[in-house]
Amino acid sequence: MNKYILLIVLPFFFSCADEIEKESYKIIELPLEAKDGYGAFNPLSSVISLEPRSQNNPWQKTNIELSGVPEEWNKSIVKQIWFDARQFAYQNYIAGNIDSVMFHGLKESWGFDPDNESFSSEPIKSFTHIALSETQDGNIYYRLDTDNDLDFSDEETFQTKNETGIFGSGKTHSVKLEVFRNGKVEEQETKLKISHFPFGLIYNFPVYYTASINDHIIQVSNGFESTDFRDITSLIIDPEDSALVYTPIELNEYLRLDDKIFQNLGVDANKMVLRLKELPEDTVLFSTQVGFPAKPITGNEFTSGQEISLNDYTGKFVFLDFWGSWCAPCIDELPMHVETYNAIDKSEIEFLGIAGSDNKERLSKTLKEFNVQWNQILSNEIPNQYGITGYPTSFLIDPDGIIVAKNLRGPNFPDTLDHYLKNYSGN
Repeated sequence: MNKYILLIVLPFFFSCADEIEKESYKIIELPLEAKDGYGAFNPLSSVISLEPRSQNNPWQKTNIELSGVPEEWNKSIVKQIWFDARQFAYQNYIAGNIDSVMFHGLKESWGFDPDNESFSSEPIKSFTHIALSETQDGNIYYRLDTDNDLDFSDEETFQTKNETGIFGSGKTHSVKLEVFRNGKVEEQETKLKISHFPFGLIYNFPVYYTASINDHIIQVSNGFESTDFRDITSLIIDPEDSALVYTPIELNEYLRLDDKIFQNLGVDANKMVLRLKELPEDTVLFSTQVGFPAKPITGNEFTSGQEISLNDYTGKFVFLDFWGSWCAPCIDELPMHVETYNAIDKSEIEFLGIAGSDNKERLSKTLKEFNVQWNQILSNEIPNQYGITGYPTSFLIDPDGIIVAKNLRGPNFPDTLDHYLKNYSGN
């Protein structure tokens, strides 16, 4: 039998007349079980550079003296590996190793609030160290402080090349760390994989989690670049084959389980549970996810100045392209888009461009240079509403307003559009 915790939450909404309405929804908490590996996810990795920190590096004061680096190693360096970057920054700010200006910048760029998150003010083992030395033929020897005792003398030496001189696929180690949970410091152990990279080494933490609800298995990932869930909680529902490519459901996105819709609220690390919000059956959702209605768009067409809306295209496919005249990859794709647009049946599909972070003069020049004939909206607000963080980003929307694909790119772009047009069955 599946075990989960069901909470009833009653948020309050205040009207202009100070009347209070109550709307109830369910929060489900699913216990997580750790698994070794990456599951069905495509893992991220972080780089360990072979270049030493300069004396002017703002993190320089966070360095700790270690012992046990082999004396015979030529030009050895020691680098930090962070398990939880925010905890590491916070404890070093409290210790005076980074100043208030830098810490404020980290809070802004990393998007975290120590006043409303759980951090230890005392130093904890939120990081470990790795000692490295590179030979002339590019082989890298390293020792990892797996027991986190600031001493490499009790650690084994590894190298990135195998006995035949070929770079290996990487080595997974068990390492000790400390986490701050429920107001207490806990000792834990995790997996850390070290692999070769052209400019040094790369690492990640090959651990994912599973949760179950009814007959469904949910795989849960934090991206594998850290051990915490402060930034990322990605979900894959009922993966059948780890060799297939799945599109994860990200934090605050929606998932369908049977006839119900849930929102991914992320992982509560204190309880180690996945939190899902069950939405009312009559909820009307607009999203940027495949399988959901596209968010409404209204704006002034760049050339004519007339107001246009995504609803104007109802009954047709829409290739919605977020781009910019300043964006080199966008410009690289523009000739193919123009050629494809000139060849398509406009009664079946239309293009709509959203130019973000652009200016009128440069955009106008680009549209004329490439003879772009489809409608354009110059806007920063619409990209923000769609959560656009990189350009180009595109969506293919079907005649019913449902997103059916994202980020269609490359030489097969015309054939991919044709595939969706030919296989559309309608609601």
